[in-house]
Amino acid sequence: MKKALFDSHDERKIHSGVVPRLGGVAFFPALLFPFLVILSINLLLQTSLVVSVNITLYIELMLALSAMLLIYFTGVGDDLMNIRYRIKLMIQIMTGILFTSSGVWINNFYGLFGLNEINAVIGIPLTIFVIVFIINSINFIDGVDGLAAGIGMFAFLYYGLIFLYMQSYIYSLLAFSSFGVLIPFFYYNVFGKANRGTKIFMGDSGSLTIGMLHSVFAVKVCHYNPGSLFQSSQSIVLAFSILLVPMFDALRVILLRICTGKSPFKPDKRHLHHQFLQLGFSHRGIMLMILTIAAFFGTGSMLLAPYVDINLLLGLIILLWTSMDIFLRIRIKHAVQSIPAKSKKTMKQAYRAGISKSVDEWV
Repeated sequence: MKKALFDSHDERKIHSGVVPRLGGVAFFPALLFPFLVILSINLLLQTSLVVSVNITLYIELMLALSAMLLIYFTGVGDDLMNIRYRIKLMIQIMTGILFTSSGVWINNFYGLFGLNEINAVIGIPLTIFVIVFIINSINFIDGVDGLAAGIGMFAFLYYGLIFLYMQSYIYSLLAFSSFGVLIPFFYYNVFGKANRGTKIFMGDSGSLTIGMLHSVFAVKVCHYNPGSLFQSSQSIVLAFSILLVPMFDALRVILLRICTGKSPFKPDKRHLHHQFLQLGFSHRGIMLMILTIAAFFGTGSMLLAPYVDINLLLGLIILLWTSMDIFLRIRIKHAVQSIPAKSKKTMKQAYRAGISKSVDEWV
């Protein structure tokens, strides 16, 4: 407990009991080992998987893995000693600088806001900002059993297929390896029992690593390469559509915190999963609900992108998200107003679900 190896219940947490919080410590080593072994075997045999490997791709991979290693150690340190958010933010910016120094950055908007190619003076700082934002988006949404892991698995599978289509097989291997790492964790996170010692949380070592991987894949898909035969005019949609739910949720929460005069990094109960908790959904119900929403926005965006103007599509996404948020807030207000009339037993249940404490912050 001295080194924060376990996550105990408090007024902000929505779990009960004491649960190990270092499940994410295994993520990076478990990902790196099969990836490097399979890559090495294919290099020795000179298979079609590595036929397009060149020095440029090696530099990309080395810098991407270096950035992931840096963010991984930051997460482990935060799980053990609670690193200050300013230090974590500086390190996240450093990881963005590391990866963009490989030459991979957001260099094209593909018609979004009427923009196409953009220069490095704008594109590189924007890419660093996007990397930091995605990392924190995944970290923020890790609040319900299986949610961050479920979105991570969904996204890794999605990126793996996208890279297969783009014939970027090394990145596809990295994405599928990441998907495989999350499968056992997902089982113990969702179905494990705290009282039997089989439940575990990923902690920041897991969520920050997953977020970094997502940002690397998103930026790689979005990066415009004139020499590629598989570059799509919908690349920016393919890059970010699968991450719309964590990104929009993080943006909404950050704006609400700023508007109320609070630090955007100060934890609270404004997230989407907290809203569903207040409406009485179970952890698994919330996980399935949000994963369904993520799948809806992700697949819907991909299917509509070839036929709908990208700016119109963005407006439609924002309209749907805003409508959903307003609907949930109205339902929560009604739920909160009915709480005082309930019995003490129900009030106790409401508190455990996160309703009866700091309720003014949510509505």
